[in-house]
Formats: sequence, C-alpha cells, structure tokens
Amino acid sequence: MDDVTKSLSKTLAHTLADGHCFLHAVALQLNETPNSMQAYKFLMKAIETESTRNKNHYRNFIDVNSGRLNLLVQTYLHSKIFDHAAGDLIPQITFNALQKPIHIYSERDGGIWKTIVQPTTPRNINKSPLQVHQKDYHYSALIKEKNKSISQI
Repeated sequence: MDDVTKSLSKTLAHTLADGHCFLHAVALQLNETPNSMQAYKFLMKAIETESTRNKNHYRNFIDVNSGRLNLLVQTYLHSKIFDHAAGDLIPQITFNALQKPIHIYSERDGGIWKTIVQPTTPRNINKSPLQVHQKDYHYSALIKEKNKSISQI
C-alpha cells in the first residue's frame, strides 16, 4: 500500500472500527463541515435522504421491497448493524448522496485493487475523488495531511 499512498501523495488515516469505518473514512475527507464529527453527521443525514429519495432505484440491486431496504439502511446508520443486502450499497448510496467519485483501494489476494464507484443517480458530479483504503473489512481514509486520524470520535 505504501507505493499507492506515495503515488497519490497521500497518507493513510486510520478510522474507528465501530461498524461505520467507511463512513468515517469518507467524512474525514469532506470539506462541507469544519470537523470530522460534523462531517460524519452530515454524511449520515445525506445517506438517509438519498436512500429514501431513491429507494425504488436501490431496491433494484437487492431482492427486498423499498420498505425493507429503508429499514436495513436505517438499522445500519443508527445501530451500526451491517446487513450485506443493504450494507453493500452504502458506497453507492454515499457516492450518489455526495455526487463525488469514490475510489476504493482494496488490499486482497496479495495485491491492491482499485474500484471506482460509478454514479447511478447522477446530478452535478464533483470530479475530485474521495479515496479510501480497505483491508480485512476495515476502511481507512487516504488524505493529504499527515498524522490525521478520527480514532478519537
């Protein structure tokens, strides 16, 4: 991963392993709010709004009705209980909520794999990508600043 962080001129910022590490990794990179806790709350609200507004769109990806999808997303956001049916949609819902590309760098099978989350409900897409690192089901942020972490929240 060192080669990737160097090529991107980024450093790895570790996040809480509390069931919302992906959200923390994204929140750490948002400029909409002055600190990571406010950004985290902003992000949760944005995801909730997006998943509700476009619930019929997202239920096309999984085999549940829109009411069940809403319940799964709400449970994940508020209780941090991950269900793969809705949880696997969180990066997509996040991208659509923020209209910012998300690049996920995953360490697996002895290599680094880059996944670019593509829009499914595009509006005005901001071209500057958010970048996260995934290893063993945990996400961290790839940021420009040195020694920044949200492990305190």
